[in-house]
Formats: sequence, structure tokens, C-alpha cells
Amino acid sequence: MPGTVSVAGVWKRYRLRERTLADLTTRLWRRSPPDPRTAPSVFWALQDVSFRVEPGTALAIIGGNGSGKSTLLRLIAGMMHPTRSAVGATGRLSLLSHLGGGFHGELTGRENLFLQGAVLGLGRRELRAKAGAIFAFAELEPFADVPVKRYSSGMALRLGFAIAAYLDPEILLIDEAFAVGDTAFRDRCLGRILGFKAAGVTMVLVSHERYLVEQLCDQALLLDRGRMAAAGTPGEAFEAYERLIEAEPAGARQVEGDVTRSPLVVEGVQVDGHADGVTPALAMDQPMTVRIRLRATRDVARATVGVQIARDWHVLHGTRSNRQGIDIAARAGEPVVLEVEYRQLGLSGGTYAVHVAVLEHRLAEAPLLVVKRAARFRIIHSEAEGVGLVRLSHVWRRVAG
Repeated sequence: MPGTVSVAGVWKRYRLRERTLADLTTRLWRRSPPDPRTAPSVFWALQDVSFRVEPGTALAIIGGNGSGKSTLLRLIAGMMHPTRSAVGATGRLSLLSHLGGGFHGELTGRENLFLQGAVLGLGRRELRAKAGAIFAFAELEPFADVPVKRYSSGMALRLGFAIAAYLDPEILLIDEAFAVGDTAFRDRCLGRILGFKAAGVTMVLVSHERYLVEQLCDQALLLDRGRMAAAGTPGEAFEAYERLIEAEPAGARQVEGDVTRSPLVVEGVQVDGHADGVTPALAMDQPMTVRIRLRATRDVARATVGVQIARDWHVLHGTRSNRQGIDIAARAGEPVVLEVEYRQLGLSGGTYAVHVAVLEHRLAEAPLLVVKRAARFRIIHSEAEGVGLVRLSHVWRRVAG
């Protein structure tokens, strides 16, 4: 039936180290099994993934970086083949991707439109009728007959989104495409997608934005390292995702920069008095204190410590100690303890990371040391919070007209 997506026990493998011609020749003449120490490395991007999307419904695919989300979407789009089993998608299909539309650089925008339309089985008359609306939507009317190789990356992304959105798909695949263009363009894209949902177009969406997934999707699938970790309503899948993040070991923190050049090292970060590595659960409107324990690696006259709060790799807030007059001076080996007090968080439900950075005034503004995910905390989800990543304090009232 048109508009159906079926994925049955799919596996997808990548080879991380390509064989040379000499490797292939040796393998052809080898009589014994290959030595696993020298055999090409294999990475399974997807392992035994199964689901079905019925016509007119919408499924979200969520998960961390490297979990297999984009690979799965490209299998559905027919851009690659699974290593095992099969993927089926019946009906006219469009892919909206933050990676662009796969254009031919020597062809103009209009010629690329005709080429992509022909692949989908559309005639030139139908494409000519749609061309004006497509280039107007992408804000590229003056550039329709310019070779795409002269487009900026943003222009190419906008055109790819507009073409995919205007070719009347029966199945719409969306791969993190909402970062395309400015706010006005993103709003138009979302409006177009909501129109598809109202018209009964089948959708498969990859996104980290919970409010968007809950607005668009009926079901959600959580991937973890290529495997299905959970499936259910968007709320159930995101709750499983939060538990997955909370279960990550403290070693999941990532240190960037040159530790030997930094005047301070981060020894520990605590949220609201909890021990290092503990992820406390907080109410969305309660205060929170982040305590940072550092030690000077050498004598330093003016150092600064920065803190960021992030969710799903999006930084929501950042501050530095020197912006409130705290410049750090310390002797080599001296401990330094700082606290950042947030009197009201105003964050929506979910798990958040605390990043910590060390800067030195005499060495420009670039951090010498960054500790990503130095700590985590969870905001308890409330049905009354509304949508979005932040919660602005507000009161509704009815007034006399």
C-alpha cells in the first residue's frame, strides 16, 4: 500500500580499513583463514532493526551520535543497501536532509530540479509548474539559472529542502533538517511539514528536539549503538533515552585541549552537593549550585573558568567567572573551588550536561582546557510545562473584554 515503510531485521556493516590490491591478491591465494589481527576492521552501524510505519502515521528515530539514525534513514531512502535482510518503502519518497540535496555542481538550480523530479517520475510540465514556488520558497529566485557549484552551502541546503518539500511525497524522510536557513525559513519549513502531516503523508523523522517529535510523531524508536533500545510513544522513547544517558559511566566525560598548557586542572564537578558522577533529579523551578574543584598546575595570575549547560549537544547557557569580577590567582598546587548558583533553572524536562572550560587572560579567548560532560543533572518532566527547551515563568489569566 502506498505510504508504507517496512524494516525487517536489518543489519548494515561498514569496513573501517579498506584492503589494498596486495591484500586482495593475498586473500585470493590464501589457503588458511585470515589473521584477525590484520583483517579489515568491521563496524556494524545497524544490528537487527525491525519496525513498520503505516500509511499516514509518523515515526521518530532518536538516539545519540553514532547510534545509526542517519544510516537507517538512508537505507529507507534507497541511498544504500542493507548488509542483511530488506527495507521496503512504497510510494513517492522525499528526503529532507541537513547534508543537502546531492546536486550536480555543473548544472543550474533549475536543471537540478528537473533531474531530481525525473528520478521521482515527474514530467517536465509538472516540474515547470512547481519551479516558481520552489525557488520562491528557497529564496533563490535570482539564482535559479546559476550553476549550483556557485551556491553557498546554505543556498544548496535551502534548495534541497524546497525541492523535497514541493514534490508531493507519499513518504517524507526528515534527517535533522530544521537547522537549515534563518528563523523565518525554518518556520516556513515546519509549516510545510505540518501541512504534510494534516494531509496524511507518512513521515519518518530523525531529531533530538523532544517538543518537535511530540508535535509531529505518533511513535518513536530509540537506537543505541545500532540496536533498538526502546519503541513506543515519543514520551516513552525519550524517557528511555534519558535513562540511557544517566546510565553512562563517569568516564563518558571528554577532555579537550592541552592539559599541560592549562594553569588549572578540573578535579571534580558536583551538582547540588551530590558526589561526582551522580546525576541528581531536580524540579524545573528549583535552584541549583554547581561546585567546581580545580588545582593550579603552576603559578597563575589571572585565569577564568567557564561553565556551559547543554542538552543533546545544544548549548543553552554559558557564563565565565570573570564576567562577575572573579579572576583566579593561585600558586602551583593550590586548590581552587568555585560555585555557580542558579536561582531558578527554567529548563524543560530532560537530562542536561555541564561543560567546564579553563582560560587564561594572557592567551586570547580560546579555552586551554575543556571538560565536556563534567557533570549531569536531570529535570523532572511535567505535563504542564508546555513545549521548548526552556520554561519561561508565566501566568495565564482571563480578563474582561
